Amino acid sequence: MILVPVGERVDDETRRVADCRDADGVTHGRRGAGKDRDSAAEATISQAFSAIQAGDPARALATVEPVVASFDKEFSGEKRHIFCSQTAEQDGYYLTTADGGADNVRLVTVAWCEALYVKAFALVDLERLDDAQSALERLVAFAPKHARYLNELAYVLLKKKEWQHSIDTYRNAEAAATFTPQRRDYERCVSFRGIGYDLVELGRLDDAEAAYRKCLAIIPDEPKSLGEIEYIKAQEDDLTPLNQCGSAWRCRWRSTK
Repeated sequence: MILVPVGERVDDETRRVADCRDADGVTHGRRGAGKDRDSAAEATISQAFSAIQAGDPARALATVEPVVASFDKEFSGEKRHIFCSQTAEQDGYYLTTADGGADNVRLVTVAWCEALYVKAFALVDLERLDDAQSALERLVAFAPKHARYLNELAYVLLKKKEWQHSIDTYRNAEAAATFTPQRRDYERCVSFRGIGYDLVELGRLDDAEAAYRKCLAIIPDEPKSLGEIEYIKAQEDDLTPLNQCGSAWRCRWRSTK
């Protein structure tokens, strides 16, 4: 669930679900152990994603919970650092920076993190934001250099109106994007848009515009950033009362509710 102005909420949900199903181009179960178990877990996770696509997060949550519980049981006695690594860059980071070195690291199936991800995703759709935050914080502990998960956590903090906490988490996501090269530019732009959104809510319009322009430097003519910059300019010209809606798109959205 990656931030766009609320006026684009319906369109963003369509993209958000597509992101949720994106496995970042890696193969689940890449660690080679328990392949049959992992294949079964992946099939269940796919069913949960389908439930989200169908607008039924409660069913998605009920579907994926047994997978999460199964992995919890398997890893409960593990003394080494557990990481879900999805790229060679993440492999290298976790194996070389963990306390105790590579011998103190266990790289586990990607399905473990995807199960936690879809659980958190469903919890957000159910507006159980505290539970979603807890699930995402746990997920990020297993995948601290995975920008998509960090962006999800930042978005939940944004929904909770924890603006500065959200900004800090988006910044961590932007810094981590280099560890997933195939999604680097996309995730960085998501982070900058999120930071811009938070800064608008804090009334820091110049800083917000600068954040949106960082996204545009990566993806020229990115429409959401352009729209928010237009709104910021209107604020500076006193065309719209600040904080009345938060963005021109959001005003239009609210006026139709």
